[in-house]
Amino acid sequence: MKKVLIALFIISTVVLQAQDVNKDAISKEVVRVLDSINKVKAAEEKVKPKKESQWYDKISIRGYVQTRYNGLFSSNDKVSCEQCDKSWGTTMTGDDVKSNNGFFIRRARIVFSGQIHPNVYFYIQPDFASSPGTGVNNFVQLRDAYFDLSFDTKKEFRVRIGQSKVPFGFENLQSSQNRLTLDRNDALNSAVANERDLGVFFYWAPSKIRAFCYAY
Repeated sequence: MKKVLIALFIISTVVLQAQDVNKDAISKEVVRVLDSINKVKAAEEKVKPKKESQWYDKISIRGYVQTRYNGLFSSNDKVSCEQCDKSWGTTMTGDDVKSNNGFFIRRARIVFSGQIHPNVYFYIQPDFASSPGTGVNNFVQLRDAYFDLSFDTKKEFRVRIGQSKVPFGFENLQSSQNRLTLDRNDALNSAVANERDLGVFFYWAPSKIRAFCYAY
């Protein structure tokens, strides 16, 4: 009986050792296969040509809408200010009387912009709302349409060609979608119609100053 038990113990030990050997061999084979697959993938990535970005991939489209209600505390419907924003009272024309007292769309704009070339940037912004000085005329108007041509890699020296905001004061250059107040002051609106002009502008914007402004 003892001999039989000893024989069974020896056989069991040999089987277990064989299983351990098989597990190690299988594990090594799996690692080898996975390593071969990774090497093949890496080689394919090197051979695969990189897709070059096209100029139209760099174009962005965005927009915003601003509405307003006027006349909540209005006490005199005949008050008018032709140079002011139309939220001030009404206008002098008969067909437009009291048209400002209520809801209206102040701005409805779509912006197309993009760096179509390392040294060429474009910006086009139409507006689908009414003009600032009237309450009944609703039409599509081109607010901005310009190209920026830079002369260095940092884009510190550039020329702007087209219609854009007049570079006068921080308030005028700040976008209406970022400004806390809905409109600019009336002195600026009356001095520069629509805050924009058509022409050629030269800009010098050091990269350090731009980085500081973007950070704050």
